[in-house]
Amino acid sequence: MELWDIYDACFQKTGKLHERGKQLKEGEYHLVVHIFPINQQKQILVQKRSDTVEWFPGCWAVTGGSALNGEDAWQACQRELKEELGIQIQKEDAQLFAILKRHDSFNAVWVIRSEVSEKDLKLQKEEVAQAKWIEMDNIKKMMTQGSFHKYQYFDWLMDYIGGITWK
Repeated sequence: MELWDIYDACFQKTGKLHERGKQLKEGEYHLVVHIFPINQQKQILVQKRSDTVEWFPGCWAVTGGSALNGEDAWQACQRELKEELGIQIQKEDAQLFAILKRHDSFNAVWVIRSEVSEKDLKLQKEEVAQAKWIEMDNIKKMMTQGSFHKYQYFDWLMDYIGGITWK
């Protein structure tokens, strides 16, 4: 059983827990992470979701998922990357792009610097069918064609990635 912390509309933990798969009540939110690994060529590491997953099966998307009880956005980012792709990251390779409020979640959007080779990935077969590095323009085309999940903030994020510098 997977448990999530419940947040209020001001992104404050309420002290209540929610069981995955059940409907959240009006005014309750949970924390979700979206993770955009980028390399020096400013390509993004994307994944094709398994045909057996509940959310957008068989669709291309970025790594992400819900934070578990007790996790903050950074811890959830680390765990999801490790679970789904086998990537371990450090804070100096991460930048929090935004936290967006949606109808029942707060989405923490991360940009992660990585040069991992596709052959070195360890895919979580239950959730990830395939992963590859892809150019931002090709992702936009895939979104238009409906084969890539449409992130409403994608254009804003692309502007941010275009100007990103790492210390």
